[in-house]
Amino acid sequence: MAHAHGPAPEGLDAFFAPRGVAVVGASAEPGGPGHQIVAQLQRTHYPGGIYPVNPRATEVLGLPCYPSVLQVPGPVDLAVVVVPAAACLVVAAQLAARRHQRGDAAAAVVVSGGFAEVGDAGRQLQDQLVRTLRTAGIRLVGPNCVGVADAHVGLTTSFDLGPYPAGGASLLSQSGAFAMSFLQWARPLEMVGLCKLASVGNMADVTLTELLAYLADDRCTRVVGVYLEGVADARAFVQTAARVGRDKPVVVLKPGRTEQGARAAHSHTGSVASADAIYDGAFRQAGVVRARTVSEFYGAVRAFERLPLPSGNRVAVLSAVGGPGTICVDEVAAQPGLQLAHFSPRTRKRLGAVLSNLAAVGQPEGYVDMTGAVVARTHGDALRILLEDEGVDAVVLLTPPPAFLDEEEVARSVLQAYRDQPEGRRKPVLVVITFGDAALAARRILEKGGLCTFEFPEEAVRVLARMVEYARARERLRS
Repeated sequence: MAHAHGPAPEGLDAFFAPRGVAVVGASAEPGGPGHQIVAQLQRTHYPGGIYPVNPRATEVLGLPCYPSVLQVPGPVDLAVVVVPAAACLVVAAQLAARRHQRGDAAAAVVVSGGFAEVGDAGRQLQDQLVRTLRTAGIRLVGPNCVGVADAHVGLTTSFDLGPYPAGGASLLSQSGAFAMSFLQWARPLEMVGLCKLASVGNMADVTLTELLAYLADDRCTRVVGVYLEGVADARAFVQTAARVGRDKPVVVLKPGRTEQGARAAHSHTGSVASADAIYDGAFRQAGVVRARTVSEFYGAVRAFERLPLPSGNRVAVLSAVGGPGTICVDEVAAQPGLQLAHFSPRTRKRLGAVLSNLAAVGQPEGYVDMTGAVVARTHGDALRILLEDEGVDAVVLLTPPPAFLDEEEVARSVLQAYRDQPEGRRKPVLVVITFGDAALAARRILEKGGLCTFEFPEEAVRVLARMVEYARARERLRS
């Protein structure tokens, strides 16, 4: 975070480490996006200056409101613009003047729509906006977006509700709604920790490729999730993703696999679509993890942020529930990149000593059915044994119904076994809890403890397959 009296941030740093934020179009009336953005910055305890700008207001949420950005007294490195499209040109001219006079105002987020996504007239407006800002040396995210966030410094330009748990997942999105839905979905159980977010909208200036390259060197980013509709230079994006992928995974959800989907993407952000098969092949070559569904994207980003990479593809399934356990085994066997583990004789003997005589071990290979005759602590005991088997690279664990056992005790037992692994040699454990809201307490314990929980076995297995896929690709990219 840049200090109020420190040097002005350079390049894209102005979006994520501004000394001050001007919200142009902030209203004293609750409900408007500008009002909500100011409220959000206050709610997340953003430490820099917050400057509402509106010629028709004198105060917004207890803060002085200025008639234009030229009158703001403190340093303004980032301007968030929420006025009608035509008025954005006036604001751009004022920002350019401030840039010339004060040397700040290095970055702008234009939330407003009504530009290239609506047709030729909007595209002309967008071209004028970019020309004015670019001539002054001002970078632009948007227009038609919800902007940027950095959870580690309490910065957000969105009008979504915060704050967000801070962590290592950064998200780049061509859809503001997608970005906000991801954060809202993850927040109740703190299922992912956010580092940085950028909703790029029409990408009139700053592109996904630039932001991806920026995150390559970002210390807090451990995984980058990208919602991609289309980019003008697909080759540059893929090459950048390959460079990033040598150190941290890039997970992409890209619609447009059908002609109709590609047309929908174009009408949404004006994106240029390329043949999906071209993207698919390029992603594989570059080591990009392509998620096929929203749930797979969410799960993969969470897992990469929290869990260690598997060193191989041998999976053990440990289950206290028969039906879901069987489905899980089926899914592991169906995934081309996974195989069920072969337990060592020592592992079989140790499992036999802690499980009831009703349990089935290795029927089929790699599967442990603990049955309903299991107590809470046995989940941790059995998990610990599997994790110590050198022939096991990862474990998918399925818990019993809360009515059978104390769900919180089960969760604590599992979490302790996971944590008992030696640092630097941990294996991933994905926990499946198929009992909805009845198991929220257990999920909360596991998620806050650093594990990933899933509602359905197929979700967990497909995410694990993406982890194995990336681990192999990373080896290739580094060689």
